[in-house]
Amino acid sequence: MKKNEKELLNLINLCKRNDSRAQKELFNCYKNQMFALCLRYSKSSSEAEDMLMQGWLRVFSKIDYFEITNEFKISHFESWLQKVIINNAINTYRINKKYNTLNDFEEVVENKDFNLYESDYVFSEEELISCIQTLPNSLRVIFNLCAIDQYSNKDISEILNMSQNSVKSNLYKARQLLKEKLEKIEKRKNE
Repeated sequence: MKKNEKELLNLINLCKRNDSRAQKELFNCYKNQMFALCLRYSKSSSEAEDMLMQGWLRVFSKIDYFEITNEFKISHFESWLQKVIINNAINTYRINKKYNTLNDFEEVVENKDFNLYESDYVFSEEELISCIQTLPNSLRVIFNLCAIDQYSNKDISEILNMSQNSVKSNLYKARQLLKEKLEKIEKRKNE
């Protein structure tokens, strides 16, 4: 259940004192919202759950760094929380990157002709998340950071330690793969 500013402020202060009940209550307030965020960066629900739990451990270990000002707003905390969870997802990507090839998408997009067209079909949230989850790790992270979390190409290139041209290229490939997957879904719906 969402809290008002005073209740949330009290919870944060208790969490800063390592109060386990307050931590559980804060977790319960935001677990669904943060799980949805983790789903976008993961391949599966179980990976998203792992990401969520690691992210919350990080939140509670870093909560002392969250500054409470006289002009405290719920949105300030929610932005900070999302940033910690997203950074955890990026760190998970970096760790997994060592074990996965970054070019696993090339054979999929090689020599494809992608025709753009307008679609009247509206996709469900589940369909969109499912399509995003099937993207290769490198493309999924870049797509989420740019298209959903609104990071600039420059910021993404700094976060992932790659050139801006690589970010743009990977974002293009991610969008084309998503377009292809969504076209297949639309085609099945229209049959």
